[in-house]
Amino acid sequence: MATRRTMYERTLDKGLAVNNVAKALAYFVFREIIEDIHAEYGITQEEMMAMNRKAVNRAAAFLECIGDDEKLATVVNLYLLETTGWDNPKETADTRQFHELVNEFADALRSTKGKTNNELYGAK
Repeated sequence: MATRRTMYERTLDKGLAVNNVAKALAYFVFREIIEDIHAEYGITQEEMMAMNRKAVNRAAAFLECIGDDEKLATVVNLYLLETTGWDNPKETADTRQFHELVNEFADALRSTKGKTNNELYGAK
């Protein structure tokens, strides 16, 4: 009989899959920012979907470099050439709020670690 996986295990597996990380990263970095422009300038839904797909594909390509230090250093240095005039990241109200929310949900996930589904949800 196969062991049932806990919610904690399923959540980590799902959340760390490259495809899902790429979607989350694209949404966080791109989608929330472009949404205002979408409404203001009348970008069509089809155009938005095409931009979202491109952002997810590019996020996945970047993420696939993680774990290979030479590839990651190469891609970062390549894009540093294009961003020399950009400001360094700063903590803002937006990023603070993001971290607060993430910490809250991560704490909730940690509280499920090691618990069976029956312990979390009761016997069914």
